[in-house]
Amino acid sequence: MYQEAHVRFGISSTGPARALGILLSCVSLAVVSLAAAHGGGQPDPAGRVVAAARTHLGDSYAWGATGPKAFDCSGLTSIVWTQSGHVSRMPRTSAQQQAWAIPIPAEQAQAGDLAFFGDPVTHVGLIAGRHSGSLVMIDASSSQHGVVERDVWSSGTVRFGRVPRAGMPRVRPWKPVATPRKPGKSPVVAPVVAPAVALVSPREPALRGKTPLLGLPQRPAASSARMLRFVTLARRQVGVRTWTDTALVTALWARAGGTSSPNSRAAIHNRTHRVLLRKAAVGDLVVYAAPGEHVGIYVGGGWMVDASRSLGSVVLRPVWAAPGVQLVRWNHS
Repeated sequence: MYQEAHVRFGISSTGPARALGILLSCVSLAVVSLAAAHGGGQPDPAGRVVAAARTHLGDSYAWGATGPKAFDCSGLTSIVWTQSGHVSRMPRTSAQQQAWAIPIPAEQAQAGDLAFFGDPVTHVGLIAGRHSGSLVMIDASSSQHGVVERDVWSSGTVRFGRVPRAGMPRVRPWKPVATPRKPGKSPVVAPVVAPAVALVSPREPALRGKTPLLGLPQRPAASSARMLRFVTLARRQVGVRTWTDTALVTALWARAGGTSSPNSRAAIHNRTHRVLLRKAAVGDLVVYAAPGEHVGIYVGGGWMVDASRSLGSVVLRPVWAAPGVQLVRWNHS
């Protein structure tokens, strides 16, 4: 069979350069044919997009970053699809990307598709393919402190979407099933939002001799949309020097839609209830008892945002162990 094809294409009589040209032409035709079979008249860029995403493995995670060496989750997906997939007008945030993508069921998901986590969505990853029957994704992970390749987890609400583009694989008929909601509640899967590079390292003098608080869960419990807004507002205050710890907590909670309360430790005590460490959720408060009374906002992954007296500003730093430390949650959060 090989000899027959060899003579048919005239490889033996035209030389190595001609042979290479014929071979590349055959490969090109095969790629175009494969793309056409998937519903497009041109090669699908999904393979290039996944390859581009893999070049960023090990890069840092940073909230709001879009490269070149640090990303947040939607920053990574938007950059690789716009630059390597040549998709224009791709939305920037995970929620916008979910609304823009074509919904698909898990069994139709393939390389280049997007996986969305939470309801409303709080995280997005790029499907890299399947391994031993399980979907694998590349994502900028706050809990892993960078861009990683890992299995798509199944806890909480997980949905999938296909990036609209020329040559994309066809979506077989499918209608998304709406997620039932309880009146007045908006539970979501809380993200772990520990930073790639801490603004205050555990080795800083202000934390020297302090040990991390043990017992916090690897993945936080579900948080309400209000608690997530609370944490988002707190992270935006990092570096600001005008807050006290209690003013930061009470003012931002009211700004997030919670009940207003006076700027005092007593008011915080009266409007919160204690939660077990193993049930900690993003948006809970970390309360240190006297002496050295202090309160911070838990952001997941063993980290908190707080207005530090010793450092003179709002910082993002590890939660440390101390006698009497506890986590509390706002009533009606």
